[in-house]
Amino acid sequence: MLKPCAWSLVIAILAASSPLYAAEAAAAKKESKFDKQIKDKTKIEGMWTMYHKDQKLLVDLKASDLGKEYLISTSIAKGIGVGSVLGGMSWGFGDDALWTFKKVGDKIHVIRRNVRYKASKKGPTADALKLAFSDSVLYALPILDTDRSSHLVDVSKIFMSDDAGIGRSIGYAFASDRSTWEKVKAFEKNVELRVAAVYQGRGTSDAIVDPRGVTVQVHHSISELGKSDYKPRLADDRVGYFTTVIKDFSSDEDEHFIRYINRWNLQKEDDKGPTSVPKKQITFFIEETVPHRWLPYVLEGFKEWNKAFEKLGYYEAINVRRQGEAGFDFDPEDIRYNTFRWITAEAGFAMGPSRVNPKTGEILDADIIFDADFLKYWSTKYETFSSNDVAMMMGGDPLTNEELPIGQFLNQRHKSAAQPHELTQHRHLPGQGCSLCNGLQHQMGFSAAVLMSRTGAVKKGELPEEFIGQALKEVVMHEVGHTLGLRHNFKASAWKTLEEINDPEKGAAEGTVSSVMDYTPANIVPKGQKQGLYFPQTIGPYDYWAIEYGYSDKKGDELKAVAARSTEPALDFATDEDTRSYDSDPLSNRFDLGKDPLEFAQRQMATAASLWPEVVETTVEDGDGYQRARQAFGMLFSEYWRTAYFAARFPGGVYVNRDHKGSKDARAPYELVEPERQRAAMKLLAESAFSTQNFPPEILNYLAATRWNHWGVRNYIRLDYPIHEFVAMMQSRILYRLLHQITLARLLDSELKVPEGADVYTLAEHLRTLVQACFSEWQPQEAGGEFTNRKPYISSFRRNLQRLAVKQFADVVNMPGTSMWTLTSPFRLSGVDMPEDARTLARLHLADLDRQITAVLGKENLKLDDYSRAHLQDCQERIRKTLNSQVQIRSVD
Repeated sequence: MLKPCAWSLVIAILAASSPLYAAEAAAAKKESKFDKQIKDKTKIEGMWTMYHKDQKLLVDLKASDLGKEYLISTSIAKGIGVGSVLGGMSWGFGDDALWTFKKVGDKIHVIRRNVRYKASKKGPTADALKLAFSDSVLYALPILDTDRSSHLVDVSKIFMSDDAGIGRSIGYAFASDRSTWEKVKAFEKNVELRVAAVYQGRGTSDAIVDPRGVTVQVHHSISELGKSDYKPRLADDRVGYFTTVIKDFSSDEDEHFIRYINRWNLQKEDDKGPTSVPKKQITFFIEETVPHRWLPYVLEGFKEWNKAFEKLGYYEAINVRRQGEAGFDFDPEDIRYNTFRWITAEAGFAMGPSRVNPKTGEILDADIIFDADFLKYWSTKYETFSSNDVAMMMGGDPLTNEELPIGQFLNQRHKSAAQPHELTQHRHLPGQGCSLCNGLQHQMGFSAAVLMSRTGAVKKGELPEEFIGQALKEVVMHEVGHTLGLRHNFKASAWKTLEEINDPEKGAAEGTVSSVMDYTPANIVPKGQKQGLYFPQTIGPYDYWAIEYGYSDKKGDELKAVAARSTEPALDFATDEDTRSYDSDPLSNRFDLGKDPLEFAQRQMATAASLWPEVVETTVEDGDGYQRARQAFGMLFSEYWRTAYFAARFPGGVYVNRDHKGSKDARAPYELVEPERQRAAMKLLAESAFSTQNFPPEILNYLAATRWNHWGVRNYIRLDYPIHEFVAMMQSRILYRLLHQITLARLLDSELKVPEGADVYTLAEHLRTLVQACFSEWQPQEAGGEFTNRKPYISSFRRNLQRLAVKQFADVVNMPGTSMWTLTSPFRLSGVDMPEDARTLARLHLADLDRQITAVLGKENLKLDDYSRAHLQDCQERIRKTLNSQVQIRSVD
């Protein structure tokens, strides 16, 4: 009898001899390398033929695919609510990447084209250019099957990585062992790839359940650039468009820069008649995420821009459809469709990113991402303030020469729960972008706090639908403007006076501001006055003009004539780089209103201060806690100081004009702010920001903090309201602006920028005015009387102000100046050092204050309280230490 192993051998021999086994063996032997690579993978056909499974993605590139140019864009399809990793956020924030593929030996090189430089195709300039600049080889992908005419390559490592820096932006590492393909789609001219990317780290966040494995859905759109009949249009610095910038070494332009505006390829179907539909409309699909209640306002915001195109002879240049009406399903990230996406990410932003041909500036598609968080205006973040909150509220840190990028700003916001910075990111301009909704959240809350005080205006702190609808429409108009190529215009709010703005008929017909590309605050008039529109409800004259420049058929001299109209009052333009915290033009602000920012500041401060005494009564109902009173007080308080800061921009101010020589009524590029307006600003600050603050004592004890202790809420060191600390932070910021070295340098320079004998607000006058405003109690001739600790000679708010002022005057004295010792220093930063005259004047005033304190302390008819005496003695000690400190002179080598 055969043993079991022998029987196995017999069975194997019989099986091998069977016809079926032989066929299978032959088939296996004939299986190609290609078949082995694509086995068990899903096939997708379109622009490319692709095969994918789990973590693998193979692309079969035809010979005709090599050498073509592909535009690559990355976005966050599903975020995690941390940093800038937010659903709908475009990623990259710079030039759109242009890729091409080249076969090199047995590899396919993935090359990013350097399209920033060009020259004529022939001639020595073009030859020299090739030697100076090159493309970047990003990847070398092995060809998996060399026996075929097409080239099968594994592109997984391109996308299964953190090359885009998404994880690094929040301090997380890419987990390649757990990341998979979420979606792979191919269309005729584009492919859409979505990676379920897993990141791991150690950071903690309320939005992340476990940092050891966080999933972000990252979407990559790859589209064939293709040919276009689009004709680029040169940019003009008087009209605010995003630009595509190229250096053409064969051109005669300054530094060879060629600047194209970013715009759509809009052409008339019939160019003979007065009006025509476009050959291809700019079509947007509104996603189903928009609440039905607010849909009409969103639709109106889109359609408003058709008015500008109708003046150019276009009928319905912009077409708006609801996603459900499209008749088919599509991915919002599919670049063939322009979408409006409504999200709730608690990031308080809206943005209009677009995909642009980096060679010509042609806008190829655009999406609007709208975070509805600004509608949730009752928030615990208004219950307390940090120094970071105050800096952001008042325009950022003047010491920095650039603004925070959006990732850093959002990270900072998340970590500190601070109020959002005014500055965010636009896709094509790093550091410059749209944070309209950030400030609108504060505006909505301030408005609710004001309207609740007016009988029957607001019930339970909810704003009227008319108010919210107007705000929504304005945001949509603003973001649609971005998708059309337009930049911010922060001078638009200075077109009309407050009285003119509150004319409801004219406001509806011609606009309340000259452009919806400004950040416009809620227009809440003082009680008893006629209320106009709360927010702009139509595009303004600047918007019509900008669209005419970008989209009209005019060329050459006709187009130059359009731009030359920039001298008209309604067409003034100033944008992000004109509105940084240290910039000079006091008319270029975010969330100011009216031709005179000082008048607006007075209005807002008076409104806020008048409501402090009644904040508890008007915001808290029986049975409720007092947290809303604290939040309402915080919004009134912050609006008071935010608008006071507008006045601090006038001293040393310089109006900036973009007029060109020869234009009608052309102005000089720079005009000093009128001396009387600078003095008026200082008077306003002395009377409002530097005076003793009168807060009703009975109110302060009712400003209760939210008393929950769990994730998602801010913990407090002090539960009671630290009113002195908050006022001091606000005053410090204003003093910082008034005594900043750039402000003082402008004041000194201004004395040479006016004719001899003309009135000028000098550096010396500025410092003396500030000293008088801050230290009026130190005048010995005015001092007299008997004071107690309950009724001190110098109030507690004034004592804090004076300490701050002494410290900042000391900083002026101690900061290295632009003296002969530093002018030649290789380490000197131009425009940042303290003017030497400012240092000597500050020292002069400190010496005078020292003598005044001695005189006040020695007056026989003045009986000081303990607080004031101790304060004066302490300030005198600090002043003397400053005066006796040694000045360090830097070496010139």
